Amino acid sequence: MKTKKSFAWMLTLVFVLTLVLSACSGNSGKNTPSNGGEATTAPTAEAEATKAPENKEPVTLKLISWSDSYQELYDKFHEKYPWITIEQIPVNSQPIMEIIASLEAAGTPADLTWIDSDLITYDQSGLLEDLTPYIEKDPTFNEVQLPDGFFDTMTWKNKKLAVPFVDVPMWILVNKDLLAKHGVEFPANDWTYDDFRDIAKKITDPEAGEYGLTTQPEFQMRVLSTKAIADGHAANIHYLNEDMTQSLLNTPDVMNDVRWLSDFVWKDGSMQSFAKAAESGDVTREFINGKTGFAIGGDWVLPNLKKDAKFEWDVLPFPKGKVSQPGYTIYGPLSLLSGSKHKEEAFLWIAFQFSKEAQKWKIDQGANASVIDPELTAYYDETPMWAGKNKEAVKIAKENAKIQPGVTVPAWGEYNWNDLLNKIVFEGADINQLIPETEKWNKRTLEVRDTLK
Repeated sequence: MKTKKSFAWMLTLVFVLTLVLSACSGNSGKNTPSNGGEATTAPTAEAEATKAPENKEPVTLKLISWSDSYQELYDKFHEKYPWITIEQIPVNSQPIMEIIASLEAAGTPADLTWIDSDLITYDQSGLLEDLTPYIEKDPTFNEVQLPDGFFDTMTWKNKKLAVPFVDVPMWILVNKDLLAKHGVEFPANDWTYDDFRDIAKKITDPEAGEYGLTTQPEFQMRVLSTKAIADGHAANIHYLNEDMTQSLLNTPDVMNDVRWLSDFVWKDGSMQSFAKAAESGDVTREFINGKTGFAIGGDWVLPNLKKDAKFEWDVLPFPKGKVSQPGYTIYGPLSLLSGSKHKEEAFLWIAFQFSKEAQKWKIDQGANASVIDPELTAYYDETPMWAGKNKEAVKIAKENAKIQPGVTVPAWGEYNWNDLLNKIVFEGADINQLIPETEKWNKRTLEVRDTLK
């Protein structure tokens, strides 16, 4: 009888323990079903990583950047990782390497930085962490699809020195009111460079102070460079050849492209020179003033346009050339600093950029999605940013975009092409200056490549 009572007691104990363990299991994140149905999938590694460890010390990450418009994204990151806070360190026109050095000297090193010059120089100074091992083991990067060659412009000697923090697209901004005033229909998305020039002339009226193009260097920096690709005269942005070892800016075809844009100023009169714009109070140097038909725009101009423009505006993709219709985009480099005391936490910020939450937020600001995902592609039709605008142009600009190179091109910072083109296009300088300047740089970049092996 005693044995039976002991056995019954043991059964009762097992039953109670089972209930206790079951209850604990229900709070363990294992998603044990309570309705008799099938168990749901266990949380992903990324989801588990977002839970704040019970005894985790708070961490503040110092991020060096020149933009103060990301606080909302910092807050979203903090919601996901409550023990980590982002502190923006402003640049204030100071070289970023100097900021890194001063923070190191003060014993408060920065953790992350945007890049303001070529990555090779940063790497030679030993400032950047190789992101390759972090990316290879990170759950977010292993779950998302990125474009082919996504890291190409950020990789040097097989080291991923940065990730594209943001994909900044560009479009042709269009003053629809000015087009309508001159009886010009809004162009189709497959418009050509001939259409572009023809419309610019039609909507120019000097007596009214109205011109086809805004007087902005962006036209030679972005459109002219992209036209060279569209017409088959160069392989890459900034007139670089296929492997980006030489500039083609001194070749006859590309020099003719430069003459083509210069003619807008000196022949057609549809874009004012720097001097003429200054005589008119520089009204035509800002698209938002409503006196110009076309301008180059990226995400940085959208907030002011949406808030302050007194005219109807929209966007078009860059025009189509003889062989293709490429667009132009900038990958903003984000690097993890080797001096960081919080590398694992800092990389969480890097990986967070490629979550759907962060990607949608960037689309809402006018940037491109970096991740290839049907949900993100569909989101272009949903975001308030493009409500009532030419959304197909935005998608075309994303799909056709060529990436601005430079950050891993040796001696790129020594090439004076940009200032020289401004002088030629907007000041009427001698175009033949391009020949010796380009020959000089082509020789120099090969020498530096050889030195760097």
